[in-house]
Amino acid sequence: MKIMCKWCNVSIQCHIVNEEMSDHHGTYGIDSIKMAKIKIHKHFKGKNYCKGSDRTITTPLDKIKDGKIHYH
Repeated sequence: MKIMCKWCNVSIQCHIVNEEMSDHHGTYGIDSIKMAKIKIHKHFKGKNYCKGSDRTITTPLDKIKDGKIHYH
């Protein structure tokens, strides 16, 4: 799976490490959302490692579409 790095705007490799249920306060009360922890692999920005290298982020599983994820 690929993800767009927000620091260097390059599409890089990542994979889902873990999936968990999370409660979210929506407009109709408390909703349960399946969240995915995504591991971003090390990558370079120029000659040095990017700030976004080797991180783990959490995003809703239903937002993962077409194999590309944009995170902020």
